[in-house]
Amino acid sequence: MHPELLLRTILFLPFAGFLLLILSGKKVDNGAGWIGLCFSLAGLGLTTWLGSGPLSSVSFVWFELKEAFRFGFQVDILSVRMLLLVLFVASLVQLFSIEYMREEDGRYRYFAFLQLFVGSMLGIVLADNLLILYIFWELVGVSSYLLIGFWYQKKEATAAAKKAFLVNRVGDVGLALGIFGVWHRFGSLDYAVLSAAAPDTYLTVIGLLLFCGTIAKSAQFPLHVWLPDAMEGPTPVSALIHAATMVAAGVFLLARIFPILTPDALAVVATIGAMTMLMGAVYALRQTDIKKTLAYSTVSQLGLMVLAVGVGAPQAALFHLFTHAFFKAGLFLSSGSVIHSLHHAGHGFDAQDVRIMGGLRKKLPVTFWAYTICAAALAGLPLTSGFLSKDEILHEAFTLTAHSWKIIFPVTALVSAGLTAFYMTKQWLQVFWGEWRNPMLGFAHVHESTWLIKTPLVLLAGLSTAFVFSLNPLGDHFSPWVAAGSVAVAAAGFGLAWARYHGGVVRNEKELPLLDPLYDVFFVAPVLKAARASAWLDRVVIDNAVILSAKAQVVLAHLAGWTDRYLVDGIPTGIAWLSGWIGGMTRRMQGRAAQSYVIVAVLGLAVLLIWWTW
Repeated sequence: MHPELLLRTILFLPFAGFLLLILSGKKVDNGAGWIGLCFSLAGLGLTTWLGSGPLSSVSFVWFELKEAFRFGFQVDILSVRMLLLVLFVASLVQLFSIEYMREEDGRYRYFAFLQLFVGSMLGIVLADNLLILYIFWELVGVSSYLLIGFWYQKKEATAAAKKAFLVNRVGDVGLALGIFGVWHRFGSLDYAVLSAAAPDTYLTVIGLLLFCGTIAKSAQFPLHVWLPDAMEGPTPVSALIHAATMVAAGVFLLARIFPILTPDALAVVATIGAMTMLMGAVYALRQTDIKKTLAYSTVSQLGLMVLAVGVGAPQAALFHLFTHAFFKAGLFLSSGSVIHSLHHAGHGFDAQDVRIMGGLRKKLPVTFWAYTICAAALAGLPLTSGFLSKDEILHEAFTLTAHSWKIIFPVTALVSAGLTAFYMTKQWLQVFWGEWRNPMLGFAHVHESTWLIKTPLVLLAGLSTAFVFSLNPLGDHFSPWVAAGSVAVAAAGFGLAWARYHGGVVRNEKELPLLDPLYDVFFVAPVLKAARASAWLDRVVIDNAVILSAKAQVVLAHLAGWTDRYLVDGIPTGIAWLSGWIGGMTRRMQGRAAQSYVIVAVLGLAVLLIWWTW
C-alpha cells in the first residue's frame, strides 16, 4: 500500500468506527467493544507497516490568506512511536472494557466515544502545523468531555466533565493566542519554520502562551484541578486519556515547539513543572480513593516531564512519557480490576475506598503482581522502565543545571521520587496486605476477573520492565551518583511507608484541603458576578436603551411625517391657494364698474401715504 494511502487510512479508521457505532445505536451494544477493538487493532497493524517503510508526509492546500494554509500530516520517528502508543493502549483499554462495562447500558456510546478520542489523538500526533494540531486538540477536549461524563445520571460525573472542559478552555485560549503570535513572527504555522531564533521578549511571550495549552491539557499548576475530579469517569477511560495519552499531549506539544522556547520561557516551564510535581506527590500522600491517588500521581509525573523539558532535556521527557504510559495505564487498569471484583461481589459500599480493602493479593494474584510491577516502575526501582526514564531525567537535569540556581529542579525531583515511593507503598500495603476490612462483603465472594481483564494487566506489567526498553538494565545514561541517590530516596520512601502501614494498617488521616475553594473565591465567584452584572446590564440598560431608541425613532418618524405633510407639502399648497385666491379677487375687481378702480386706487394711495409717513 502506498504510504500516503496508508497514512490516510490510519487516520480515517477511528472516525469510521465512531460513525459506525454511534449510528448503529443500541442494536450493537453487545458487540460494540469487539467492533471498536477491531478498528484499533487494524490501525495498529497499519501503523506497524507504515513505520517499517520510508517515512513520508501528506499535505494539500486548505485555504489561502496572503499565503496558502496547508492541511497536512507528517510522519517521523516521534509521530510513529506516538501512533503505536496510542493505538496499543487504546486496544488494551477496549479489551479490558468489554468485561468492565458488560453490564452498562449504552455501551455503543462508550466505545464510539473511545474511537472519537483515538482519532483526535492521532490527528494531534500526525499534524504538521499548529493550526491542524489545534483543531484536533479541541476535538480531544470534546471527546474527553463525553467520556468523563459517560455516566451522565451521576451529578458528580457531569460536574467533572464540565469542569474538565472549562478548565481546558482557559489554557486553549492561551494556546490560540500563541498560534497567532507564531503566525505574526514566522509567517507560517508549520513545525518546520519553528527553528531557533534570536531570543527576545516577544518570542518568550509566544512560547509561554503556547505553554498554556500544556498547562491545561497536562494538568499543570494552576490548571491541574480538573484531573482528580475526572476520576468520576469509567476507570478504563482514566487509564487511556488521563494516564497514557491525552494528558501526554501537552508534553508532546512542548517537544514540537522546543526550538522556539527561549531560556526565560524554559525557566518558567521548569518552575511550573517542579511546583506541579511536588504538589501532586504531596496530595497523593493523603488520598483514600484508590483512583485519586493515581490521579495525583499522574499530575506529579506530568510535572516531572515538564520539568525535564524546562531544563533542556526534551528527549528524556519523551522517554518518560512512553514508560509512564505503560506503567500508569497498568496501575489504573489494576485498580479497575480491584473495583470490578468488589462491585461484582457485592454492592452498598464504596469499592474505591482503600480503607475497606486489605489482603487482596490472596484473591487477585494476577492483579497483585501487575500492580506490584507497575508500582515499582512508578517508584523508579531498578530493573523497571521507570528507573531508566527517571534516571535519564535526573542525569540530564543535574548535568544541565550544575553550577546554577536551577540545580533546585533535580533536587526537587529527587524529593518527589521519595514521596512517590512512599504513597505507592502505602496504597500497595493497604489494598493487598493485612486483613480484609470490609464488613459489608464476605472475603470469600471476591475473585479474579476473566482473561479480558487479566490479559491487558499482564501485557502492561511486562512492558513496565527495564528490558523492554534497554538490554542494559541500568540504562544508556547511567550515572552512579544519580542512580544511587534515586534508589536511596525510593528505598527511604518504601521503608517509611512499610514501617507505618505494614500489615495494611489504616490510620485516621485527613485529606489535604484542595485549592478549589480558593479558585471559587478568587476566580469562579468574580467571573459569575461579572456574568450576572453583564446579564443585568444587557437586560436592564442595553435592552431598555434599545427600546427607548426604538420609541424615539417612532416619535421622530411621526414628527417627520407631520412636518412633511403640513410643512413641506403644506407651504407650497398654501402659497398656491393664496395665489389662486388673490388671482380670483383681482379677476373679480377687474370685471366691475369704474368706481371699483377708483376705490382700489384710493386704497393703494392711502397705503403708500401711511407707509411713507410711518
